[in-house]
Amino acid sequence: MKVLTVESYSGTKAEEFPLRFFINKKKINIISIEKRWLTPEARCFKVIGDDGYSYVLKYYAADDTWRLLTVGRL
Repeated sequence: MKVLTVESYSGTKAEEFPLRFFINKKKINIISIEKRWLTPEARCFKVIGDDGYSYVLKYYAADDTWRLLTVGRL
């Protein structure tokens, strides 16, 4: 099982946007946030990692968790 840990910027609200994340112990710095949107249950971010992949991260405030949805090669 893969473990996801996200380090994020917390400004006016908790977990405002992701800065970097870890899949198991592999660190991935976020180079850019390509798109951000809201759903009724989560804040979503399409990001580009320093490993050359794009990712979709979702933050669920109700249970204070992040989830990794998709991974794609640039």
